[in-house]
Amino acid sequence: MNWSTKLTIALLPIVFTVLQMGCDSRVAVKPLDDPKANGIKPVQLTDANFQTEVIESDIPVLVDMWAPWCRPCIEMKPTLRLVTEQLTGQAKIAELNIDKNPFIKEKYGIDRYPTLLIFRDGEEVGRLFGVKTEYELIDALSPFLSSSIEAEDDNPRNKDD
Repeated sequence: MNWSTKLTIALLPIVFTVLQMGCDSRVAVKPLDDPKANGIKPVQLTDANFQTEVIESDIPVLVDMWAPWCRPCIEMKPTLRLVTEQLTGQAKIAELNIDKNPFIKEKYGIDRYPTLLIFRDGEEVGRLFGVKTEYELIDALSPFLSSSIEAEDDNPRNKDD
């Protein structure tokens, strides 16, 4: 065997491991808390509490499906905290670590990260992919917020005569 064949065989397990772990396989560093978020954080979801926290919620829920090895997911954490603070009482912002909660990941067919699901009255009503800004998240949620619903109900065009 020549040296290039030996090198290829030696590198094969490393290449296989990298491919198996996916893109940006480094474990992301925990981001610093954004001082503007005043310590308010999204609800931490699990397979066990998903039904209660999301499906049975009286207010719309934005669920961040994230993974600790996903750099874009980690980059969104401060944004999610700001949105949580802004929409307290109007919507619930929640996070689900898909590595630790495979049932929900499979149930909703999550295969891209971050994936953000919007639920209202126990039903998925929206899905976003990738890094989003604070304004994009609020804009995506706004049709489902109670103030938007009340405004629609007060509109004479929506009343039955």
